[in-house]
Amino acid sequence: MIKRGTIAGAYLALLALSLPIPLLHRSYTDGVIATMRPMLKLDDGRWVPTLMPVHVLLLRSLGQLSWFVPWVILAILVLSFRKESLSRWTTVSVVTIGQCSFTTFYAFYSTWLLGSQWMEWVKHAG
Repeated sequence: MIKRGTIAGAYLALLALSLPIPLLHRSYTDGVIATMRPMLKLDDGRWVPTLMPVHVLLLRSLGQLSWFVPWVILAILVLSFRKESLSRWTTVSVVTIGQCSFTTFYAFYSTWLLGSQWMEWVKHAG
């Protein structure tokens, strides 16, 4: 029989590991996304903001979606004290795999977006 404290500790560790992505997204990435809005120069010389590209909006949506991960883990932690099925190592493993998959996708996507924007800047600068 697995002790509930061990399962609760695992969920608390997952909760602590799920917080950096939303906090970093809010602190740094949202500001960068706001500055990435393309501008269009009109005939009279005024600059007008245009629509954001879809790949940038997807990064913003992923950042907003990342705020749900800690809440889901917290809900599973609370419910694990009442439901035996949520206090099994298989459930902890499934939650861990889901969280790692989301975090890895977010990291790869933001790295790809940063790299492609950087390469575009290097191409235009040179």
